[in-house]
Amino acid sequence: MSKWSTRQEIFATIPLRSYMTFCLGVAFTFATVGVVDNLFDLEHTDGRHLILTVLTTSCFSVLWVLVVHRRSPKLLIPLAVVQVLWLVAWTRLFPAPHHILSASEWRTQVAFHGFLIIVFVLLSYGWFGTFFRIEGRRYFAAHTEIELASRIQVQLVPPVEMQTRDFEIYGVSIPSGIVGGDLIDAVEMNGMVCTYLADVAGHGVAAGVLMSMVKTAVRMHLMTNTETGKGLLEAVNNILTPLTEESAYATFAYVLIKPGVPLTYSLAGHSPIFHLRRESGTVVRHSVDNLPVAMFPNVSYATSTIDAQPGDLLAIVTDGLTEIADSNNIELGDLYIEDALMRYASRPLDEIAAEIFKTTSAVGKPQDDQTLLLLRWRDSSETTHQA
Repeated sequence: MSKWSTRQEIFATIPLRSYMTFCLGVAFTFATVGVVDNLFDLEHTDGRHLILTVLTTSCFSVLWVLVVHRRSPKLLIPLAVVQVLWLVAWTRLFPAPHHILSASEWRTQVAFHGFLIIVFVLLSYGWFGTFFRIEGRRYFAAHTEIELASRIQVQLVPPVEMQTRDFEIYGVSIPSGIVGGDLIDAVEMNGMVCTYLADVAGHGVAAGVLMSMVKTAVRMHLMTNTETGKGLLEAVNNILTPLTEESAYATFAYVLIKPGVPLTYSLAGHSPIFHLRRESGTVVRHSVDNLPVAMFPNVSYATSTIDAQPGDLLAIVTDGLTEIADSNNIELGDLYIEDALMRYASRPLDEIAAEIFKTTSAVGKPQDDQTLLLLRWRDSSETTHQA
């Protein structure tokens, strides 16, 4: 976002009281300009012209502020036309007087205009000072809340590291701003493990709040459901839908690991799972067509299975890792993830993740949260050797 767009965004969101205070500061600033303009032509002015000059400069300056900062480009030309017409009409409706001032009258007029300039400057300073004081309090209050939200997110979305006799999991999430909306987690219960990744629409505080709701809903279901993992997406969707706005939703991907059976997985509007088969050295993609969670109530979600062998590697990513674009606005895509899985399959999972993030950082600055979840089945011979 450009600096100009950022300023427009700021003025579009400040409270009415602050905006009115700012406009008064602008009005008195340009009222000073009107007094100075009148001072330079004392022989062709009087009290009426002084008042008209001050009102014209101050009122039109406020109108220009309203048009520019409220993103109304269609009104720029009409406002310019109105101002020109008013200046033309003014000279005809109120012809300028012609008089010769004595030395004492000159001094009196200069002193009076100087007094007005001082008054308007002080009023301008006072109103701008009030504006900055109000917005300063509001800014620091909001900044404190954002910092608190960021700390809470660090606690809610720490890096995921888990190792068992049969598999290892590693996940990391890097927010694009102070507060992100991506989520990774791994929950162990009743001899099973559910590891998942969620990508909340948007980013910032609102996305962070929804992200925390997703994690709470998942944990609540996994800890209370007697048949662990069954109906996970349905439960999360039914919990979140009544609590969120229509525009708020999250894509979701999870893998449920049960000893001795194929993996159960499902995707809710999320990109496919990358599966590197160690035996063939190729990458396949697993996908299930489902709606994201928190969009519509009473949605049924399909699941599927993955037959994973020792040494196989799974990767789940958010679109922040695939839609990142370079300076020419060309997106990176996802083929590099397949390449990284094949090239670095034997390395520790954190090193594979580092290579993937190294590729994205070389492309450009991320505009969305970047999250990666890796899951690898351990070779029994390697496990025995390590033991």
